[in-house]
Amino acid sequence: MKENFLIVDDAEFSRSVMKQALLNAGFDNIIEATTADEARKIIANSDIDLTILDIMLPDNSDLKLLYELLAIKKDTKVVVISAINKPEITREALLAGARGFITKPFNETDFLCKVRMALED
Repeated sequence: MKENFLIVDDAEFSRSVMKQALLNAGFDNIIEATTADEARKIIANSDIDLTILDIMLPDNSDLKLLYELLAIKKDTKVVVISAINKPEITREALLAGARGFITKPFNETDFLCKVRMALED
């Protein structure tokens, strides 16, 4: 499929699981970033349809990067993914403009459902 994805996660295993799920669903334009700095540069210089953003990165440990990415390109679509399962974090992410929130660990079906919903939003 033609959509361009950016997966931002410092954990190689998490990135590979998300990438494989997207590949299994027929999405094949996938860029990966391991730091907030890499993500900022990619968003600013690439045509990304959906960013899947882990909020715990070596150079970012909250929703700051979400706000920054949305400021760089207001129309960017972001789904936040995190092992932190706190309702207040989910609520803040969604109010800030995230198109979805996925809690780790996740199953592939739920992951792809939230990805498709975010793309259609």
